Amino acid sequence: MDNGNVKDNGPGHATPPLRLLIVGQKRTGRSSVGNTLLGEDAFDTWGGAASAVAHGESEGRQLMVVDACGWGTNELIPKQEKLELFNALSLCEPGPHVLLLVIPLLHFSHSEKAVIQKRMEILTEGVWRHTMVVFTLGDRLRDCSMQDYIQTSGKDLQWLMERCRYRYHVLNNKTPQDRQQVSGLLDRAEDILMENGGWHFSLHMYCRLEEEWSRREREMKERMLEMQDRVGKNGRGLAGVSNHSRQGGLNVNDNLLKLVYHG
Repeated sequence: MDNGNVKDNGPGHATPPLRLLIVGQKRTGRSSVGNTLLGEDAFDTWGGAASAVAHGESEGRQLMVVDACGWGTNELIPKQEKLELFNALSLCEPGPHVLLLVIPLLHFSHSEKAVIQKRMEILTEGVWRHTMVVFTLGDRLRDCSMQDYIQTSGKDLQWLMERCRYRYHVLNNKTPQDRQQVSGLLDRAEDILMENGGWHFSLHMYCRLEEEWSRREREMKERMLEMQDRVGKNGRGLAGVSNHSRQGGLNVNDNLLKLVYHG
């Protein structure tokens, strides 16, 4: 269990802060999201600033908010951009509970999808378990529901929703005094934390897991090839197995799978 769980630890114990990492392209309203959450001008909104961290209390919750340096618009990721992303992660050690991926309520293009996909790949597949999309420019919805907007916005936005398991929240940075929208976002973030068993995102941990999965997959393939080779060498004998003997037990392929999965 994460030592930084945000559950109440009882009287006399300080509640650890909910750690939020805000990511996204430049000029999407990332820094404004951080300011809206904290209820103060904690982050520079002029653009071009390096990753920064701010602490505060919001809607009865202690928060640690990291505003990551904005991404570029090219699929090819510059080295400095990667370093900034890793720096943002280090600012909320041991790791963020939730990543807030900021997307404006505009047309979500295929190129934007590609940019996001490449950046999230740096953080491994596991990062999606901890990600919530925050749609800015919430005032653009007007009479349209968010569900209708998602359904009519094309397959690229559908892809994004599927990746983050339809965990999203709409925020209007023009009305930071509306604390109900902030409370709703923080409630959803805590739900995500609970869904992950109280664990934060750890790049190191997920990299180790991916290495272990790859190792096991290689071993399984090697064992499968070895068994297929054995079956091939004894093909003549196996071909002569009578229907009577097959009816009495598993066929060759069933035995092969059992050997592979159970050793």
